[in-house]
Amino acid sequence: MGARSSSMKIKVTTSLDANLVKAIDNFLETSRSRSRSQLIEDILMNWYKENKKQEIERQIEKYYLSMSDEEREEDQQWCEIASQSYRHLWED
Repeated sequence: MGARSSSMKIKVTTSLDANLVKAIDNFLETSRSRSRSQLIEDILMNWYKENKKQEIERQIEKYYLSMSDEEREEDQQWCEIASQSYRHLWED
């Protein structure tokens, strides 16, 4: 069977400041990360996820800022209905 594309690794070569590499190596001595590559991949994955999260937050903010007063009122009413429904679930 073929390997999943999400687990496929591509070798990338980069140059880093010597002090940064020393800091990475010092960190790895007490870290759960198995290697420089794993640590750098983890850091980049966290960066990527945070950027995606921020983009979603910007889109949500843009949506709410674009709403008319009437739409905001309707949204508020739906929030109140949802809140009341939620409370009833826990009270029963």
